Amino acid sequence: MMNLFGIPVPDDVAAAFLAAAANKRAEGAKKAYKPENPWGKEAPDTESKAKKSAGTAKKFFDAYMAEGFSREEAFELTKGNLNVKF
Repeated sequence: MMNLFGIPVPDDVAAAFLAAAANKRAEGAKKAYKPENPWGKEAPDTESKAKKSAGTAKKFFDAYMAEGFSREEAFELTKGNLNVKF
């Protein structure tokens, strides 16, 4: 067998090289990918943020209902508020 440089290599050496490269690749694939935490040591408390957001959405909905909008209109207006990014 010839390698990329045109140097003859015995078939058993080439096969061992290819097997070693495949094993190395398989070992790397077995290791679980664990990304770094982009927020530093502690992740943000998503549960409390979700509760706060839900409370805010409920306040919007209730305010629209109090102003005389139908349930469907209040829901659509609340959805619009949630989709706005500042």
